[in-house]
Amino acid sequence: MAKEKKISAHISYKEATYSATATRKGITNVPDAKQLKAMQALAKNVFEPLRKHFNEPIRINSFFRSLLLNKTIGGSKTSQHCTGEAIDLDGMNGITNKQLYDYIKNSLEFDQLIWEFGTDKEPDWVHVSYTTTKTNRNELLRAQRKNGKSVYTITGTGKKTTTKPADKTKTGVVKVQTILNVREKNSTRASISGKLKNGAKVIIKGKEKDWLKIESGKLKGWVAARYVVIKK
Repeated sequence: MAKEKKISAHISYKEATYSATATRKGITNVPDAKQLKAMQALAKNVFEPLRKHFNEPIRINSFFRSLLLNKTIGGSKTSQHCTGEAIDLDGMNGITNKQLYDYIKNSLEFDQLIWEFGTDKEPDWVHVSYTTTKTNRNELLRAQRKNGKSVYTITGTGKKTTTKPADKTKTGVVKVQTILNVREKNSTRASISGKLKNGAKVIIKGKEKDWLKIESGKLKGWVAARYVVIKK
């Protein structure tokens, strides 16, 4: 049996491109290479961190939409679903849509995060987009129905998590008694991608609060800033 294609660890290609409307009407819903790359970036930077945090399945209501499919269902002409940059989600196994919304808002980088209809306490579903072609806006919106039309209102911005680049190329030296963990993200909960010994030299690529984004040989990742002496 052929191995099923995947967008990410927890999203299959079939799940990411499925549409009941497309199936019923015989509409082709196949992303091209650029759209597929965008889907993989969204899955890596939003869906998988969300899935890992709650450690429960998350239902995908809609991911990729071809232009014809999007037009058929009455989607926005500028919908990021058509570029592979947007996904609609529902919580499962006791995880609420508000919990999904709040975690994305407070912990992840995104372009737009929409509280889709519902009530003040719980959205009907959560729409989130992520892009690699421009700076993500971290924009929060609320969707409501007024006079039979869908109205979207900007309600604020999420927590900015974009890496801040260093002003110039800087280097530093690791100062620890044992070893220093290098993590995939700027969090003590993030996976360890490597370790550095005392005295190891690093190149500082960016900074976010108490964390430094570094490179040391082939090793790349994040380390706690207090364990690195920056050379001036």
